[in-house]
Amino acid sequence: MSWLSDLAAIVAVDLSPTALDAHAADVSGHHPVRPEAVAYPNTAREVAAVLAWANERAVPVTPWGAGTSVEGNPIPVRGGISLSLERMDRVKQVRLSDRLAVVEAGVKYRALNRQLSGTGWQFAVEIGGDATIGGMIANNAAGPKAVKYGAARAHLLGLEVALADGRLLRTGGQSGKQSCGYNLTQLFAGSEGTLGVITEATVRLTPVPTVREVMVARFGSAHEALACVGAMRGLDAGALEFLDRSYMGFLGEPAADTLFCEFHTAGHGAAAEAICRQGGARQVEHGEDLWAARLRAYTASQQANPDARLLTTDTAVPLGAMAEMVEFLQTELARRGLTGYLLGHAGDGNVHVILPWRSAAEWEAVEAFHRAAVRRSLALGGTASGEHGVGLGKTEFLADEHGAEAVAVMRSLKTLFDPRGILNPGKVLPADRP
Repeated sequence: MSWLSDLAAIVAVDLSPTALDAHAADVSGHHPVRPEAVAYPNTAREVAAVLAWANERAVPVTPWGAGTSVEGNPIPVRGGISLSLERMDRVKQVRLSDRLAVVEAGVKYRALNRQLSGTGWQFAVEIGGDATIGGMIANNAAGPKAVKYGAARAHLLGLEVALADGRLLRTGGQSGKQSCGYNLTQLFAGSEGTLGVITEATVRLTPVPTVREVMVARFGSAHEALACVGAMRGLDAGALEFLDRSYMGFLGEPAADTLFCEFHTAGHGAAAEAICRQGGARQVEHGEDLWAARLRAYTASQQANPDARLLTTDTAVPLGAMAEMVEFLQTELARRGLTGYLLGHAGDGNVHVILPWRSAAEWEAVEAFHRAAVRRSLALGGTASGEHGVGLGKTEFLADEHGAEAVAVMRSLKTLFDPRGILNPGKVLPADRP
């Protein structure tokens, strides 16, 4: 691997087993693959130089943010270089008058919000892991607050992107309204580093709500709980979350199908209570401390299975089909004898099942469940991936969801931007899967 010494002349490189292992897997259940080197650029120019060098030699490059992805998105399945952007963590501008911030790709969203604390403004996308903003854009991350604020692409004004051949491309701008030319900014949102490496982002800032009313409603069935969600969408909901009775019991809470709701207008918590009681809620409570059970759900799943890896499904369906989807998933878990923790972002139809596995046989079982879940979601007019991206686990469903012609166009775009196939190979497109 003589190319490694050449690479070290361009950028800081770590070949230690510790670094290679740390960049071999994200938090998903997908199998780890070590890179041959981890590169740590400090600037966009260094990112571009690494890509130009790698492109000339056909060396694979897989971008790395914080490793919080749950679909294998940053696993370097073809080896090569893991391009860690963690040192590119500077907040370059905050312009409250223009409601925007300019950040390097390695800035974590919680760090940006800490810097904004006390200003009355926030970066409104909130997810479970402390992800980098570049990674959140690359995966079009969403999370519980998406019911009000939308996914990452809704907060995106412009990008700086390093292309495979080493060019630095700027897209979009800093104006709140843009309608000039093709929307290249949105093309890179959700592309998972397969078209280019995001080095800088200009993001919208959103007012911090001055009111926060939290309500928890417990029901006798998932159908009753989810039937109330549509009516609550007319309220100023900051989050509408669902945990099924099995998950609630596992958390030591009352074993009921439960909605966790947050509202940002005074009195909307009471209005939601009326909707839920009319819809059959057995118990309704108010108070911010009630949100704690929802916040610890994923962590509790990990702690209860310290010897296991976790596969998280990520289907999303039209709101009217969510109850049917949840009931299907519950039935499938019971039929297959699987342990699965079911929760969902009920406000936008996104359902997750967290499945622990410990062996090759268990992996096959949870993968079979996963495939059944995706097929059911597609049959209901939904998607294979609501917010986690395609990564490694969803490539086989791309044509089923979008059609062969659409996938052919996607492949043409990949060839245009990355003719030698060095950028995050093995992800998104089915033809690239190893």
